[in-house]
Amino acid sequence: MPSSLPLLPRFLEKLIQRWADRRQPSSHHEIEINRHRLYILPTRHGMAFFLMLLLVLFGAINYENSLAYILTFMLVSLGMLGMIYTHQNINHLNVRIGQAESVFAGQNILFPITISQSQKHLHPNIKLEAETGQSISAHLMNEKNTACQLPLLSQQRGYVSPRRIKVFTEYPLGLFHAWSWLNLKARCLVYPAPDPHHYALHTSASQLLGKNNVQQYGTDEFAGIRAYQPGDMANHMAWKAIAKTGELQTKIFNSDASEEITIGWSQTNEAYDIEKRLSILCRMIIDADAQSVKYALHIPGTDIAPSSGLQHKHRCLKALALFGAP
Repeated sequence: MPSSLPLLPRFLEKLIQRWADRRQPSSHHEIEINRHRLYILPTRHGMAFFLMLLLVLFGAINYENSLAYILTFMLVSLGMLGMIYTHQNINHLNVRIGQAESVFAGQNILFPITISQSQKHLHPNIKLEAETGQSISAHLMNEKNTACQLPLLSQQRGYVSPRRIKVFTEYPLGLFHAWSWLNLKARCLVYPAPDPHHYALHTSASQLLGKNNVQQYGTDEFAGIRAYQPGDMANHMAWKAIAKTGELQTKIFNSDASEEITIGWSQTNEAYDIEKRLSILCRMIIDADAQSVKYALHIPGTDIAPSSGLQHKHRCLKALALFGAP
């Protein structure tokens, strides 16, 4: 994460952050930024600005130049006014975090953030930054609230929390850096990253009889169309759909749609590590759901009965995401 505190060594910044965490433990989904949570320091430009003023003041004293005195005091007043406006730009703001939708490992989690105020004032150039360094800008322009999404890169499966979120601003002059650390309670479920390769899906009957993975197509009522898979029969090709889309597609019938597919630990290579095997099972679940067939999931410690649909898909993916979790 980029340095939060301008002009401070990294070790001193960490000490201040730990001290702030002890003063401000994890709160609920919404936090009001007040003077107890707000910090302000000059930026590098601010330090250079006040150093320049100090030199001008020394020159005014040395040469007894009244114009230099006037210039110095005017610029000091401007700097102090900028400090007040910078502090007030994020003071008394309410920050609320919402529930993020589940993603696959390696994708960005988008945490919905709502920034609100009790009165309609101008609050431009408000920035929010996650610990990973990803940030967004928000503006409150004479309105009660504004909504944005804070991205957070997911690196592993399971529940992921944004932990500490930094809200900061340097508006209007860039001479001061005002910020607040928010420990909001929020988390997102991250599924394993699906394997890039597609794998054969075995029906329960085929596995019990020890047959090869050969798709059997019925001649019952037409049930829909799915993407072509190697081994599909030529007389079941959806030629009209192929002519429209330019992609190979296959007709499925009620007998096909009612197949029950078993997705289990035994279908993965024992030589693979756990994450690779979970990635393969994740790909199988996605493919089975795309084919609109019923499928069951059997992994150590979890057995999910055959079903289909979005809710069943998320239930199976959640089991993979939390596999081995305490």
